Amino acid sequence: MAIPPKTMSGLMCELSVALADLAEKMSNLAINLENQYLDSDGEETAALMQAARSMIEKAKSS
Repeated sequence: MAIPPKTMSGLMCELSVALADLAEKMSNLAINLENQYLDSDGEETAALMQAARSMIEKAKSS
């Protein structure tokens, strides 16, 4: 059964909004990770690396 064009258009709009939201979240994640790195004065501790991995996993699951 074919999807009516009106319904397909609505779905495409929802997808576009969802992708824009994801792009914004990924941008914020990158900024947060960079700020955490800069705040650490260049010392990459195991805790910082684990926090970065945790943030990445959280972003993947949202």
